Amino acid sequence: MKNIFNLTKEELAAGIIALGGKKFNSAQIFNWLYKNRVETFSTMSNLSKNLRPKLEEEFELSFFNIVRKAESRNEDAVKYLFELADGKKIESVLMIQPYGNTLCVSTQVGCAYGCFMCATGKMGLIRDLLPSEMTGQLLAIEKDKSVKVKNIVFMGMGEPLANYDNLKKAIELFSDSDGIGVNQRRITVSTCGILPGIKKLIEDKLRVKLSISLHSTFDSVRNKLVPVNKKYNIAHLFETLRDYCVSTKFQLTIEYVLIEGVNDGIVEVDNLITLIRKYNLDVKVNIIPVNPVDKLTFSKEEIINLWQKKLENARITSTVRIERGADIMAACGQLAGEG
Repeated sequence: MKNIFNLTKEELAAGIIALGGKKFNSAQIFNWLYKNRVETFSTMSNLSKNLRPKLEEEFELSFFNIVRKAESRNEDAVKYLFELADGKKIESVLMIQPYGNTLCVSTQVGCAYGCFMCATGKMGLIRDLLPSEMTGQLLAIEKDKSVKVKNIVFMGMGEPLANYDNLKKAIELFSDSDGIGVNQRRITVSTCGILPGIKKLIEDKLRVKLSISLHSTFDSVRNKLVPVNKKYNIAHLFETLRDYCVSTKFQLTIEYVLIEGVNDGIVEVDNLITLIRKYNLDVKVNIIPVNPVDKLTFSKEEIINLWQKKLENARITSTVRIERGADIMAACGQLAGEG
C-alpha cells in the first residue's frame, strides 16, 4: 500500500482517477488530512461511498509515534523524539515565539557532512527521510501541543539539499493551500553549501528562503569547520549565492558560529564584508552561540560587539541568535536522535 502522505495533490489526483474518482477529490482529501486532521477514510463524508473503501485498499494512513518530549525551562522550546516505521529515530524542535511558532524539521537520519559543531554529523548518514516523515513531524507536534506552526525551518537533523527530491515534495506538501498551507516565504532551507542543491532551488523556482552555514570566509579554516568546503570552495559558493539572490530577490541569511581564537578575528569579518560587497549580496549575518557539542568556546562579548559594529558600518544587518532549548539539547547542532 502507498503512504498517502508521500503524495502531492497532483500525484494523489492521478491515483484517484485510476480508482474511478474525480480530480477534485484530491483537494477534498487534502483538506480532510491536513486541515481537519482526520485519521480514517470513512470519516471523509463528502467523498462518495464507493470511493472510500477503494481508498482504504489503495492507500495507507500512517502517523508518527512520539517516543519522548522535553520542554525547556523557559517554556520557549519543546524537543520531540520520534520513532519511524523502521525503528530509526529523529528529533524535531518546536520553538514557541510571540510572532508565530516555528518548527525545526529534520530531513535525514544522521548526516554525511560532519560539520564541526553538529552532533548529527557525528552519526554519519543512516538514511534520507521521506516527505511523509517530514510533514509527519508537524502533524504530530501540532496535535500534541494544540498549536499552529507558522514558520518552518529545515535546520534539524540532516543536510536538506542532500535529500533534494524528498525535500522539494515536502515543501510542496507544507505549502499547498488545500493542505497545511504554510506560505513558502515562511519556509527556510539551511545548508552547509551543497551547490547542486542551491542551483536546483533556483531552477525549480521554489520561493523558500535560504540560510548558509558559513562559519569562515577562508578556505583553510572552513575546510576544517565545514568539510564540504573541500568540494565546493568559498569562491564557487559565493558565485552560486549571487545567482540565488539575483533569481529570488530574497535576502540570504549567513550563519556564523563564532569560536574564540578560531574564526572570530577581525580579518574574518573584514573578509566577509569584502565578499558580500564583491558579489553584491543582500544578506543578514546571524551570529550563533556555540553549544556544548565539543569543547568549543563562544567568542567574548566585546568581539561580538566589534563584529556587529563593523557589519553595521558596512550597512549589513546582523543579529545574535537568541538560544532556545539549549538546556534540553535542542539548540543549534545538538540534535542526534537520542531524545
